[in-house]
Amino acid sequence: MRATRVATATRLSIRASAAVAVVLGTASCGGSSPPPQAPAKPLGPKVDATTAEKDARGLIEEIYAALDHANTDSLLTLVSDTLVVFGPRRADAFPTRSDALVELHKLIDSRSKKKIRSAGLEVIPAEGGRSAWAYDVVEMAGETYSAVVVLSDTDDIWLMSVAEIAQTPPMKMVRSELKKDAVIPPAMNVTTKVAPTAKGAVDRFNAGLLHQDLWGADLALRSDAVVIGPGKDNVTHGKKDIKAMWKKRLSSNVKEVAAAEVTAGTTSDGQLAWVTAPVVRFEDDEPAMPLRVFAIFERSGDDWKMLALHESVTIVEPNAAVAFKKVQLPAAAPAVEAKTDAKPEVKAETKKDSTPTADKPKKKKKKKKKPVEPPPDEE
Repeated sequence: MRATRVATATRLSIRASAAVAVVLGTASCGGSSPPPQAPAKPLGPKVDATTAEKDARGLIEEIYAALDHANTDSLLTLVSDTLVVFGPRRADAFPTRSDALVELHKLIDSRSKKKIRSAGLEVIPAEGGRSAWAYDVVEMAGETYSAVVVLSDTDDIWLMSVAEIAQTPPMKMVRSELKKDAVIPPAMNVTTKVAPTAKGAVDRFNAGLLHQDLWGADLALRSDAVVIGPGKDNVTHGKKDIKAMWKKRLSSNVKEVAAAEVTAGTTSDGQLAWVTAPVVRFEDDEPAMPLRVFAIFERSGDDWKMLALHESVTIVEPNAAVAFKKVQLPAAAPAVEAKTDAKPEVKAETKKDSTPTADKPKKKKKKKKKPVEPPPDEE
């Protein structure tokens, strides 16, 4: 695979601007919503799922190897020219490939002997085998990170187009730092854009923020779906485990409210969409938690279904999250309140109608025992 990629590097550089469709698009969230667009035309004949999974996995392994050797230059032939990265720190949002690679070069120490240790890379190809998504939990330089990435195949060359990477601190630490208002969503300086082709996925994402049963229904449909939480070891996958976890989530009345604009895009074949936004999560008996939600959807006819949900946090200085306290849940729907008030009123009217009218006549009939006169024989 290495030889094949080197042989095509020159050709890739010549057509770099047209190799992969623009991931982010150019439509802003402001103003009227763009009209929905038809799925992108196929990029070529369908690719067998096994072959697609193998080639996409090979790409990620090459990226791991480049990072192990501190060789950020070699990443130029492994990532899309429209690469978008959402990193683990507050400022780690990079809307261009050059921005991401420059920052990555600063972080990597070529003298370091610490390697990337993968806990179990999972790669899932989309319908048609021309795009895929993957997730992993890795250890690097003594820190644990969770990652979700999106990959595209154009002209039999696989490239990474989107990456979302987050640290996974213990939940005990997260709850402790919440009390200090030191927990915020990572990657807060992202440029807000939504690709027109991702509008349907964005609508599904927005609907599920408050009505989390929509997300749960999507995730429970697929055995390869995954939910990754903000804390260490918060990874749930498979229909059975996700259903059980989501039942607890709904019983805790989890709801999320967007704290900034949504960013979204699609793969070049139009089969996968990614949607992300900083939100505030509300849950019964728990303090409100600012975090970033990153979701992957797959096209299902004219609709979109969620396949992966990644929620992440970053811990910063105390009181940095005070601004997120202004985000509030919308008022409860009046229809729910009407049902609650109706039942007691019916019961009260029933008691007033039946009890007084039924008791009074009975008491009057019992008092007719007054006529007690002496017998006539005594006179």
